[in-house]
Amino acid sequence: MKKKQNSKITKSKSSNRVTIFIVAVCIVVSLSLLLVVFNMESPSSTITDTSSTITSQITPTMDTYIENLSKTHTVLAQSTPDFHLYLTNNDVIRINQQLSFIDGIRLELNESIKESLIEDIMRNDKSVVIYPVFTSTAYKEPGFYTYFAGNCDQSCVTDLSFENPEFQYTSSGATAQILYHAGYDFLTDIQVDKDPELLQNYDTVILLHNEYVTQKQFDAISTHPNLIFLHPNALYALVTVDYNSNSITLIQGHDYPPENPMKNGFNYEIEERFHQYEYDNKCENWEFIEIENGFHLNCYPETIISTNYDVLKKMKDL
Repeated sequence: MKKKQNSKITKSKSSNRVTIFIVAVCIVVSLSLLLVVFNMESPSSTITDTSSTITSQITPTMDTYIENLSKTHTVLAQSTPDFHLYLTNNDVIRINQQLSFIDGIRLELNESIKESLIEDIMRNDKSVVIYPVFTSTAYKEPGFYTYFAGNCDQSCVTDLSFENPEFQYTSSGATAQILYHAGYDFLTDIQVDKDPELLQNYDTVILLHNEYVTQKQFDAISTHPNLIFLHPNALYALVTVDYNSNSITLIQGHDYPPENPMKNGFNYEIEERFHQYEYDNKCENWEFIEIENGFHLNCYPETIISTNYDVLKKMKDL
């Protein structure tokens, strides 16, 4: 994903497109195979890319996001023994033009493996996964990383709409969908921020790449007695939320604000201790390391998660 803290800023994770491509390649094998499939199905002439905007009056749930994803990602790109992979029609057009796709992916489990996968990875306690809506928003372009790269002023870290999160590499899109379809309970950033006490209903809280969170989220999550950090770099920077406009604003963290730069916006020792592992996306020597109140994975597993379930199998038994 990135190798140095400075590269995180200079590349802005705007190599987003490249890393998303890596995730998809793990599933669909190669770009050339995708092109063959797309050309055979001629989707650009038959598929209409629909979209759905989540209304501000209703607090969206993970079910809402998955349903919305099924409306936007309608083109079957590839089927494997484990998954069906879908892209947006616009991304199909981009790929046929030899461009990278940018809308993320939709994964559905093959029904033939669903039962065995659930048995292999579903924890026996009452666990919940938090989907990183605010982090998904931060990585959109133009957004936080446009600002970090020096290509935008502070307007790019102010009042960014979170109404339509994307299932990207940077927001643990593949991992989230696998856990969702396997039956894990989900809460979103929004739900936890509005009602932090919801976490008290669960024995274990599983974090994805929840890099950008509110103070209320941080307080509720960091003090939970049993956490599993499935992706490093969670609980890294502080944002505020405006629910009138459904937007977030960066307050501190990620070397922001410029007049008083902070790396971790909460001075959170656990994130600081494991921060370096965010740059290891090969996960060749992965392990869960015990921390004061749970376990922390020592790599960023998004590129391997759809082809290697060992991480999730191990997580089941923690």
